Amino acid sequence: MTRIRLPFAALSFAILCGGLATSAAASIGYGLQPPGSFHAGEVVARSGERWLALRERGRHAELVSVRVAVKRVHDPLVDADDQATGEAVSAIRMDDATMLLRGAGLRAGTVNRASIVEPPSEHGLPAHRLSLATREYRIATRCVIEDRNATAAPDGPAAYTCSIDLIEGERRQTLMSLGASRESPGARLFFVSEAAPRLIFAGDLDRDGRLDLILDTTDHYNLNRPTLFLSSAAGKGELLHAVATHAATGC
Repeated sequence: MTRIRLPFAALSFAILCGGLATSAAASIGYGLQPPGSFHAGEVVARSGERWLALRERGRHAELVSVRVAVKRVHDPLVDADDQATGEAVSAIRMDDATMLLRGAGLRAGTVNRASIVEPPSEHGLPAHRLSLATREYRIATRCVIEDRNATAAPDGPAAYTCSIDLIEGERRQTLMSLGASRESPGARLFFVSEAAPRLIFAGDLDRDGRLDLILDTTDHYNLNRPTLFLSSAAGKGELLHAVATHAATGC
């Protein structure tokens, strides 16, 4: 199946390959739907509904009001030859949509996109410097070693707890947390379950002058979980708040 490629509990490989049928909005009224093909039960959009399609063209981005098409398709991983249980999602008359969104404060029009610089990170894990108008942000991964006394050999594999944080000035917010490991001192850190969280979009989607993000908050190599974080929904002490997420498996 094709896919668009943060605390969350780790899911077992057996559950993931069994067909995770959860695709939900984290806040009532918001929705997030990637275009592409999915297993049955993973699609939240319905044919004929009106959504906002995020389109990116170079340094510019926009939200465009579109109708959504959802069609039954053959799922080569689970279907017999004469079955079609999969679902393909697209924006009608638009073939370059990055994501489909809807919810309070989101409307059609030009979106101020953040400029992104990606400096080398200490662990080789997600790290970005972002500029949005006069505001400067960082996405940083910090990892803390777990109890070294629990490790059989001082020079052997070590376990870490990592957080991916958004930082603006003195303010810091953890967007997701997950485990990581290092095979030996000096070796590169790797997230557990071969997870690969990544930034999908950064810009002012709700037009309040502050940064919003779409971030893949996956904690497993076989799971895609894009999550929409909006500044206008932020609570006390928050820079952003997760308002919608979409989960889909690969196998």
